[in-house]
Amino acid sequence: MPEKINAEVMIHKFEQVMNKYNKSEKRPKYYGTKDLLYRSEAHTIEAIGKNNRINVTELAQYLAITKGAVSQMIDKLVKKGLVNKKMVSNTENEVALELTEKGVIVYKGHEEYHKELYAEISQRLDYLSEKNMETFLDILNELENFLDQK
Repeated sequence: MPEKINAEVMIHKFEQVMNKYNKSEKRPKYYGTKDLLYRSEAHTIEAIGKNNRINVTELAQYLAITKGAVSQMIDKLVKKGLVNKKMVSNTENEVALELTEKGVIVYKGHEEYHKELYAEISQRLDYLSEKNMETFLDILNELENFLDQK
């Protein structure tokens, strides 16, 4: 006899899915260059690509991480030749961030990765009605709101 579906069963399944997703996202990937990049590096490149000449403070806000974490990440990406820092004033405090040619290749490769991933997921969920998709989104929103309140 199948297990009765209730909130506990749904939460357990959600946790399993999230753990598998997080595990897959922890593995570094190639995005069109010889650089093996972690998710945080690719998403930093994505943020800079979408917000050319963004500064460190704005990038930290955009990524919802500390300025110190952004500075460390930018230093790694500069060393890999993916990001350039450009001074925007006479003080050394403010720099604008931009992608190098190699960084643009990674940016486009990361976009393509997501496009393919989303297409594959969409194909697997294609059997769901619009109403079922709305219900699923409602469930996710409720879970998010619950977690925000914790």
